[in-house]
Amino acid sequence: MTETINAWIDWLLQSLGLSGPYILLVTVPLTVLQSLFGFFPLAVLIVLHVSVFNVIGGMLVSWLACNIGAMLTYFLFRRFLFDWFDRKWRSKLKRYDKWQRYLDRYGVWTLVLLRTVPIMPSNVINFMSAVSPMKVPAFIWGTVLGNLSYIWLFGTLGSTLIVSREEWNGFLLWYGVFVVILIGIFIRRHWGHLQEDKRSRME
Repeated sequence: MTETINAWIDWLLQSLGLSGPYILLVTVPLTVLQSLFGFFPLAVLIVLHVSVFNVIGGMLVSWLACNIGAMLTYFLFRRFLFDWFDRKWRSKLKRYDKWQRYLDRYGVWTLVLLRTVPIMPSNVINFMSAVSPMKVPAFIWGTVLGNLSYIWLFGTLGSTLIVSREEWNGFLLWYGVFVVILIGIFIRRHWGHLQEDKRSRME
């Protein structure tokens, strides 16, 4: 499937005669559509951006595009399509009920985890956030941090053929520092909730 998507994107860029920075005329709309429909993995576009804009530039472009797509989807469903989505899709998301509860309880931090680890498609994450009681600032922070985490990780992994091993190790090391800081803040802010969850599992 990923190879098919790669071939299709290559064909689209060649047909339109786009290269260099002009690929954004295709990749940004594709990122927005992916945030809405989830029909291909974001890692494809991250690797493409990294190959064109180098590692830092490619990660930054991917991060901005993913944030725009996620926020447009979130506000579209929350403001205009909430009732329709709740009727048509609520039953289909039953398998994600556990994560919906975590999203309701931990807000930003569940969003960061879900966006970092591909447990579910990004469009489903956007839909779940739209129907949750999560406040808009929490969604924005969770999306910004979660997309940064995901793109930093997969942009680094996708750059193995572009940068030297020392530089690649540096990106990965700083990503590890970033994750440790996030985990530390999460534990500090939600220690009480974590203890409650632990006691409930033991009962």
